[in-house]
Amino acid sequence: MKESDLYHPIKRLLEGLGYTVYAEVEPRGAYHAGRADVVGYNKPAVAIVEMKTSLSIELVEQAYRWLPYSHYIYIAIPQRKKGVPYFMRKILRDFGVGVIEVSPFGTAYISLEARFNRPRIRINWDKELLPEHQTWVEGGSSSGGHVTPYKLTMNRVRALLSRNPHRWFSIKEILDHCETHYANPKNSLSKALRDFEHDWCETKKEKGKLYFKLK
Repeated sequence: MKESDLYHPIKRLLEGLGYTVYAEVEPRGAYHAGRADVVGYNKPAVAIVEMKTSLSIELVEQAYRWLPYSHYIYIAIPQRKKGVPYFMRKILRDFGVGVIEVSPFGTAYISLEARFNRPRIRINWDKELLPEHQTWVEGGSSSGGHVTPYKLTMNRVRALLSRNPHRWFSIKEILDHCETHYANPKNSLSKALRDFEHDWCETKKEKGKLYFKLK
């Protein structure tokens, strides 16, 4: 069982508990926690799930890092024939971290309940959880498809050009319609489109001015 195989059973489990599920979320402000494999959001409750194909102290530590930010924290692993060892269960109970196991038949169940935790650091989850976290990539994916500010910017630009496939846009016109993450958007976006997005973005220079169009 691969790590990504755990995602859909966990998603179904969380949805059955009333959560909306998001994958591969890296919220601003959670600098020490990194990127969460799965986030369940049932406002105001937040549940973080960290997935691995085997139980390890590294996985427990990964989950532990979310304690300042989330109400419930779980680790998720394939179902163990002998269950979670007593000493590991004691560590998890002490931290309030729960366990979700996924059977070979694709059913996820909670084998150790997470304890309610009151986050010390506030994250604006309404802003951090985006529709792209539901559609771009599955939790546990190794494809590198997680949502980043750069990808969100390029997605907006590509959508604008796709709606007007025969029109050339100046960088100013693009910026009038598309929010970006750049501090210096005019130069940075122009360079990124020319250097990194030429597989879908065509560029021309006319009277010293750059224009862009969907290929």
